Amino acid sequence: MPTSNPMTVEHLVGVLRRSRKPSIVVEGDDDVIIYRELVKRIGILEVVLLPSGGREKLLQIYKRKDEFTQVPVAFIADRDMWLFSGIEPGYEDVIWTNGYSIENDLYSDADLERLLDNNETVEHQQILDAISTWFAFAVEEYLAGNAPKLDLHCDEMVPLGKTELDTGFCTRQGFRTPNAGRVQQIRNTYQLLLRGKQLFQLLVRFLSKPTHGFEKASLNDYALYNFALRMPEQQPLLDRLMEKVKGKIAAHKPTS
Repeated sequence: MPTSNPMTVEHLVGVLRRSRKPSIVVEGDDDVIIYRELVKRIGILEVVLLPSGGREKLLQIYKRKDEFTQVPVAFIADRDMWLFSGIEPGYEDVIWTNGYSIENDLYSDADLERLLDNNETVEHQQILDAISTWFAFAVEEYLAGNAPKLDLHCDEMVPLGKTELDTGFCTRQGFRTPNAGRVQQIRNTYQLLLRGKQLFQLLVRFLSKPTHGFEKASLNDYALYNFALRMPEQQPLLDRLMEKVKGKIAAHKPTS
């Protein structure tokens, strides 16, 4: 599924200039899977959901918000690595996810791990240990001014049937043992601090087994997003985002 919008920042700003309806600018098309469902909970008719094609483009559009003041526009962005380095100044009105990404907020709210069998939980936790170690290394690389590769499938890190980081993968990525405190920080709050897409990918590995009753051919992380969104329990992190959007729209004062 695509995660970027081929339209330019100029085009998207033009869309907002011509808009006569409240708009919510989000990052990619995969975010829309989650946000489309959440918008239903806002209770505002005809709100426009606009995927921007990634955080960089979203923030470029945000910087030009004075060009479309005729209607309320809310921006929702993933914290990504700013979760560790801090939000850069100048984006005070952006609504930021609580965790690394919107997928993390959904994952934390839904508590999907309870779907695992008892005998699967130990293996799942062992793999989380391994991925937390890898991600601690990636965070340290980022904070040191480097650009670690983040768009990785969990199966690349820990192959099927294994619970440890793959040695070949570590060699290719230049892995070195990270600070133990950083590993523990991430492991203790992995639902919010690990990359959310990989958390869902890992669950698919387990839930695609016949004993769980899912259709293996159609089970992927996007299908789990929809399943998680329909869990009946409270979803405080997602509700927080929607309340902030409602507040942003309600507080808007149009200018001529």
